[in-house]
Amino acid sequence: MGKPEAVRTAGRNLPVVLLLAASLCQFGPSPAQAGNASAVRELAKPGGAQRANFILAELDSLSGSAEEIFSLALSGKMERSGRKLEALKKNAAAFDYIQDEGSSILLPRLGRTIADLERAIGAKDRLDTMRYSNRITLIAATVAVPFKPSLPTEVSLLDYNGRELEIWSEAKKTEKLSGIVIRMHLAWQTLMPKLIEQNCLKELRRFSDLMGRLELAKIPEEYARLSRQVLVETDAMKSIFVRSGR
Repeated sequence: MGKPEAVRTAGRNLPVVLLLAASLCQFGPSPAQAGNASAVRELAKPGGAQRANFILAELDSLSGSAEEIFSLALSGKMERSGRKLEALKKNAAAFDYIQDEGSSILLPRLGRTIADLERAIGAKDRLDTMRYSNRITLIAATVAVPFKPSLPTEVSLLDYNGRELEIWSEAKKTEKLSGIVIRMHLAWQTLMPKLIEQNCLKELRRFSDLMGRLELAKIPEEYARLSRQVLVETDAMKSIFVRSGR
């Protein structure tokens, strides 16, 4: 007799859950985040789909602001990061009210990461600005999981790890780069069936080829070149799943 659907689904998603946990555990504990989000709490009171959609929209805005800061730092436009940081902090202030959603560890960690990011921007430290802004995208993706976003968590993980490849190839940390590729493979294995369900065979072939080339990469420059292709491909996959609403 076959396994029940719930068991099959849980098994298929287990590697992603473990990857999220492992990625976040490396950052360590953090102090509680301060902030006043009473106005947002009022907006979030309705239950069900309306509430989930509201939370997911706020998380998307937070992640989008973090990605913009990452891109500015990557391109050497640190002077513009400060204004984006203010927008990011406003997005983050919305999340005190979901402490009851099992995020009592993640949300304080978000507060510490934002503080680290602010210090990095103040010091004009490009790599740290990239690291902390990217970390925020991972936290946002993890907080979003219980609310069933239309974008699969695996896509967010691949996107996050594509940016990690950018960071650590610039830092010339080859041992970290190979570890990132291992995490990407686990996320990719669980994403593949979802692409097949969407009949996205071209995207599946392209990313499978890209993962093969990442396996063969030896030097930081190779990882850096391939990381840009990872980000192009994950952007394409985001469009597919957001359009389909699945």
